[in-house]
This record gives sequence, C-alpha cells and structure tokens, in this order.
Amino acid sequence: MLRRRGKVFTSRMFVPADLQRQLRRAEIIRSLRTTDASEALRRQSLWESHVGILFNHVRRRGRSMKPEELETLTQRYLATSFDEIEDRLALDGWSSGGLEIHSSQINERCHELSDALAEADVSLAIDLAAEMAPQADEQARRKLARRLIEVQLQAGVAEIKAIAGEPLRRPEVAQRAHVVAVPKPSPNVSEMAALYAEERIAQNRWSAKTAKQGETIFKLIADLLGDPAIGEVTKHDIRQLGLDITRLPANMTKRYRGLAVAEVLAATGSDVNVARLESRSVNKHYQHVRTLFAWAAEHDHIAQNPAHVLHDVEEGRAQDARKAFDDSDITAFFAEIEKKAKEPYGTWIPRIMAYTGCRMGEAAQLRKVDVRMELGVAVFDFNEDSEQKNLKTDGSKRKVPIHPRLIELGLMDFVSACDQEFLFPERVRFTANPARGNMDLLSKQLNRWLRSAGVIDRRKSVQSFRGTFATRLKDLGVAEYHIAEVVGHENDNITSGRYGKRTNLAALHNVVTKLQLPV
Repeated sequence: MLRRRGKVFTSRMFVPADLQRQLRRAEIIRSLRTTDASEALRRQSLWESHVGILFNHVRRRGRSMKPEELETLTQRYLATSFDEIEDRLALDGWSSGGLEIHSSQINERCHELSDALAEADVSLAIDLAAEMAPQADEQARRKLARRLIEVQLQAGVAEIKAIAGEPLRRPEVAQRAHVVAVPKPSPNVSEMAALYAEERIAQNRWSAKTAKQGETIFKLIADLLGDPAIGEVTKHDIRQLGLDITRLPANMTKRYRGLAVAEVLAATGSDVNVARLESRSVNKHYQHVRTLFAWAAEHDHIAQNPAHVLHDVEEGRAQDARKAFDDSDITAFFAEIEKKAKEPYGTWIPRIMAYTGCRMGEAAQLRKVDVRMELGVAVFDFNEDSEQKNLKTDGSKRKVPIHPRLIELGLMDFVSACDQEFLFPERVRFTANPARGNMDLLSKQLNRWLRSAGVIDRRKSVQSFRGTFATRLKDLGVAEYHIAEVVGHENDNITSGRYGKRTNLAALHNVVTKLQLPV
C-alpha cells in the first residue's frame, strides 16, 4: 500500500522517481512494444479515433458549447481511457518487472493528480482543455480541465488495482458513454443554402432568375456570418447579421467589384455619403435568412431557429414606393415614344398597360387569340394557355374589357394584321439568361424613353401605369373589388372576394371606360 498526504493507492511495489527514469528506456518501452508496430501506432491513436468528432464539434462551437455536450465529452474521455487500459493490459510481452514499474509510475501520477485537485490547480490539464475548446473563455477551460483531471485520476486508480489482480471495473458513467450520441456536425450555412435551393428548384418553386438571386443573397449571408456550421449560429449572430445587412452599400457588386463583403463594410464604414440598401432590399435579405433557418429547423438540421429574432425594417406605405403618373408625365412619355419607337411593341405595350393597369409581362405575352370579342365585349384574356406564358399569381388570370380609346387607336386592326401567334417579338418577352428577368430588356428600353421624356422622379417608372390606373379609378368612386378584378389583385374582402363571383364583362366594361387618359 502506498500513502501520500493521507491518500492511498494500491500497488505491489514503489520505485523512486529517479530509478523510474533510469529504467524507463530499458524496460518500459521494451515491455510495451508489441510485435506489430502498426498495431502499436493504432493503439496509440485510440483516443483520437474515439473522440475526433467530438473534438471537432467542440472546437467549432467554442463559447457556445452546451453543458450536456461538455458532459458527453467528459464521459467519452473516461470511456476511452478505460479502453486504453484494457488495450495495454492485453499486450503480449509484459514482464513482471515491467508491470510493477508501470504501476508505480501510474501511482506517482495519481498522487500528482490528487494533489492538483486538492489545491484547485488545473494546470495539469489546461493545455488539453484548450486543445478541445480553443474558442472557449478562461473559465470554461478551467472547468473542463478539472473534469479531465478527475477522469485521469479515476482511470489511474482503476488501472493500478487491475495490475494488482483486481477486476477492471468500468464506472457506470463510462459504460453509459458508449451509447451517448455523438453530436452530429451540421452543414455549413452555404451548404444548407445549396440544399434548400436544390429542393426549391426540383419542386419547380423557383424560376431560373429567382434561383440566381437566391444564390447571390445566400452567398452574401454565408460570407457575413463567416460560413459556420448552421447549428452554431446564435441569436446574437443573427442580430449582428441584420445590422450588417442594413450597412451594405447599394449596387455593391458593381461599385466594389472584387472586394469581399467584409472589405466593403470596412471600406464604407459609417460614411453618410455612401448609399445603402433600400429598406425593401434589406427586408428581402431578411426574408431569405428567416426562410433558410426555418427550413433547416423543419428538416432537423438545427434544434431551434435563431432567425425569428430578425424583424423587417420599416418600409413606409406601399403606395409611396412607386408614384402614379400625372397627365404631363403621360403626355411627355407618349410623345417620346412617337419619336423613338421603331416597332409596334414600343407603341402598343405602353398603351395596353395604361388602359388596363396590367403588368408589363402580361401585355408582352399576349397572343393573337387573347384579343377577341366575348359576349359582345372586346377583351384581353390574360392567361397561361401556352408554355411560353406565365403569370405572377392565380389572381392574374382574368379577362379585361378593352378600353374604347385603344380601339380608336387601331388596336383591333393591328391584331388582325398580325401573322404570328404572339403579338410581340420573343426578344421583348423572353430571355434565356437565368440571371435576368424576361422583361429586363423591354423594361430598360421603355424606362430610358421615360427618362428622356423628362420624367426623372425615380419613384416613377413604366410600371407606374398600374398604380395610375388603380388610383384614378378609385378617385372616380369605383369599388375596390372591381379595380382588383381588372388589375389582377387578390381581393381580401371576405364577402366580395372569397364568396363573390366574377363581375360580368359588361359591368367591367363600364368600369374601364370611366378612365380618361391623354393617350
């Protein structure tokens, strides 16, 4: 029996430390050597093979390591220590002297560990704790180091008793550790975004353009977060992400080409002269963040969704985002069209938009058969009856009476003379470039004419015809559900919307003809 400072550790003999050092090279290394060098190396790396995943997980979590994960790590360390004891005791070639020397070394180490615990000295394991959790603060490392010392002492005492002839008894905690689930590393934010996008595309819920936009936004989000494992992202990280997004310069990729997002933020700082993202764009980024993390939680990649703390910024009233035209704007614009338009689409698409409040794409996609007489009323049939057509919402499918002024201007003659399926050329209603919308070319051309006509207010664009149409009919006292039917809005009114039927074409014709424009 060995005694030191009141502590007892069982062994067959005690060998002084200086003698141990002399005998170490001659006896211990020879006794521990197996006939298979590769097997010795395998056993030497047993710890790494058992808890490598846990090490990696703790390193990545750093400060955010959870108590249950710390407990799991400690149990794994203890279980693996007993695995190593069993491996050592099963080695072939031990001599009796070698076993006794090995036992005395463990005995001396146990005294050292016990003294460290009694003096609250964690220096013996602080380096190992730092290796496991390099991002943890000092207090967390000291807690982990003390646990590791306790494990080493417990394993050492058990090995001494086993060498003395007692059964090696695994502690209950070590036995449980074998069935404790190792935390599964979660994908990085960029990897999760790729999985999410892949699903949306496979389900045909994203167009090529939307997929391209999503890819750009998700890359930006991953870069701002530092692309950690998605399970490591905290509410604090999300709040900081939200602040960083509000600081992003407008048209960043064009103005700061070649710079990483962190470099851009560092370069722009708090410069008040730098134009930042508009509130609408900020909220679009926020929506991508919330959607991604909600999807990750739904698919069990994260236990909780930290992104619910991210709330949209104030955008102001929707009607203030785009201003309606006044008569002078309309007159100037169509005068410019008269000078600039070389093909019919340049003349007719703006006219159709002005007198129906339709979207640009809806006008551009019209076919010859979509302009016809129905129940004695000339109508535009906005539909998806072709693979080359698509509408924004289900409510966009509608029939809109043709304003008499369009007929006066020769619309029906133009349609009759058309010898193609579609009224307007493919290049102004479709693009094969996934990075651009189908209406990009047409929109840019028409808006250039609008600016050259002297309409320089950026809140006014060709799409302002939609708001102009609705506003003017509203000012004329037209019911909102009638306006919604004509422009293709969903009607939120529980009576006229959910349960009401479509208004007959004759009544809608009377609605449309109320509008007077200088076209």
